Amino acid sequence: MALVRILGIDPGTQVVGYGCLELPAASTAVGAGAGRPLAMRGSNVVRATVPGGAGVKLVDAGVLRLGDRRVGVPVRLLSLAQQIAGLLQDLSPTEVAVEEAFFGKSVQAALRIGEARGVVLAEAARAGMSLHQYTPARIKRCVTGNGSARKGSVAKMLAQLIPDVAAAVRGDLPEDATDALAVAWTRLEELRSPLAGRSGRQSGGAGA
Repeated sequence: MALVRILGIDPGTQVVGYGCLELPAASTAVGAGAGRPLAMRGSNVVRATVPGGAGVKLVDAGVLRLGDRRVGVPVRLLSLAQQIAGLLQDLSPTEVAVEEAFFGKSVQAALRIGEARGVVLAEAARAGMSLHQYTPARIKRCVTGNGSARKGSVAKMLAQLIPDVAAAVRGDLPEDATDALAVAWTRLEELRSPLAGRSGRQSGGAGA
């Protein structure tokens, strides 16, 4: 059976969350041959054609630790590149989904996260991955219906949507990991939509 496997990444400069979800390709609008390629705005709430987390499997989730502020930024970025390359090799995703930088709290912090995002994008492109990027508000809206939802609400909703995630959350899965799963979920919901065909923002890799 053909599978769609999405690796979601929540970038950071000290801790990076990752979460990988899998769904049979036949459960997606693309796999079923439904829908036509349509432009999709970032403000859209994409609804699934299959209710909830039916058929969705948690492959893996966790965090990559790059070192604290005592470790130089170039060293942390090198560690990120090596660990992302390892994830891509170990998990063999069909696509990568990444959260975009958010400038609301600190421009400096957003710039640093942008550096980490650049590393992730480069490694995904090196591996020939189809790459998709989503704003934090869109991710939260897709999972909870509220673009301003807190991290705890996102984790709680994911636990309700995907049974495998519920067990992981009970096992104290870090919030960075559940955030990454939310990124992967956003892409899966997009694929299961009748409007599937193109992401809100697709770049790099084989899918560009």
